[in-house]
Amino acid sequence: MPLFRISLHYSYKTALLASFLLLLLLSKPASVFAADSYSVDNVVVDTEGEDPNQAKTKALAQGEVDSFKQLIERLNPAKATDIIAKVPPAQISTMIRGYEIIEEKITGAHYHAMLKYNYDQEKIQPLLEAQTNAANPSQPAAETHASKAVLVLPVYREGSKLKLWQDDNKWRTSWYESALESSGGMAVAPLGDIDDRVDVDDTNVETATAKSLSRMYGRYGVGEIYVLTAYFNQKADPKPALEVTLHRITPTKEDTTHMDFTIRSTETLDDLMVRASGEIARYLQKLQTINPNKIEFERLKDINARVNVSTITEWEALRKRLLTHGNIVSIKLTSISFYETSMVITFKGTPDMLGKTLVASGLRVMQDGDSLVLALK
Repeated sequence: MPLFRISLHYSYKTALLASFLLLLLLSKPASVFAADSYSVDNVVVDTEGEDPNQAKTKALAQGEVDSFKQLIERLNPAKATDIIAKVPPAQISTMIRGYEIIEEKITGAHYHAMLKYNYDQEKIQPLLEAQTNAANPSQPAAETHASKAVLVLPVYREGSKLKLWQDDNKWRTSWYESALESSGGMAVAPLGDIDDRVDVDDTNVETATAKSLSRMYGRYGVGEIYVLTAYFNQKADPKPALEVTLHRITPTKEDTTHMDFTIRSTETLDDLMVRASGEIARYLQKLQTINPNKIEFERLKDINARVNVSTITEWEALRKRLLTHGNIVSIKLTSISFYETSMVITFKGTPDMLGKTLVASGLRVMQDGDSLVLALK
């Protein structure tokens, strides 16, 4: 959180806390203050909508496009026009790690703000390399794997035996028949042709890696591959269940999750497989379409704060002023004394974003351990 100049007429206690804050900031590693070459500051947006929420949504979408243009023009000015023309807004959204609202003003259905966008270096760099390779055909093209679609490899286990391409693999059949419709186009099932069988089969699917499956990424235009191994456990408690292991393989990492589907009294095993594959398909669609940065921004956090107001009138005026900002959700009064008021602020986003909001509300901000000390300007 930035350090702000303290006027001399403030109390000794305030000045002492400011000194502690200065010491805290100076003890941070230099990398904290280093400029991030994959961030874009001071992106100004100005939009109208049917209501404030629609205006803000349009503004954030506009900010993504404008910030991406600024970033590419800075990183590769010679090829910026070609890169920008080939990247649609939907793809830009997948490259953004997060954003910050530096300033904002909402008037009726009008939204004006200054924003900062942070981009994922691993997703931007391949765009720059691809342009370099296009200019130099002797260099192999970089694989970006930017697609949100996923390829599923449905494997069925019977005892110690695995089935993948076999005709009697009913788990794979259930994906062909119904599950792909449940994924909204996000999940892709392999054809099982000669190319697929050369890349992977039931003898090596359990040890498959991004390298061994590399041809399948390009052939199916996907960014991730899931090996979905299903086993019908008739001894599961309290009822037999289809136990599914979801092994996700991407060009950069792997992880594994598990799902169990208990059979219903009216279901056959085939019915259970259809239901399970449909639920997993919807789960994969949700994973691919949800924005983790938005989740983090929307997650509520609490912080204790103290401010030098001593009357209910001053407190109500300050509270009303703070709640006009979108990332402050609520303010709860915990105590009030002759010289100080204590509160709990519930907010969205990062502490740094909260600090900027408090400053924009006319406050000086200092940090005292895990809480804030605020002073009226």
